[in-house]
Amino acid sequence: MDEVLAKVYITKSDGSKEKFDFEIVKESLRNAGANEELVEEVINRIENRIHDEITTRELKMMITTVLRRLNREVAQKYIQNHS
Repeated sequence: MDEVLAKVYITKSDGSKEKFDFEIVKESLRNAGANEELVEEVINRIENRIHDEITTRELKMMITTVLRRLNREVAQKYIQNHS
């Protein structure tokens, strides 16, 4: 999976493209109050769904959906941090 993700770019809201980095996702989850166990669970559930040129909007929706199932409080804070 790491080899595939090394070639994946995310399309930002302004149309620019940036190399996808799970560390950015992990940090945003931590900033929303997720502990390391929750961070890893979210990553495990979304990593196979990441594709080249995924938009930040798609990624946020994917993360929010998973968080709502696992921890509604962290999901709310994640939404607040990304609106």
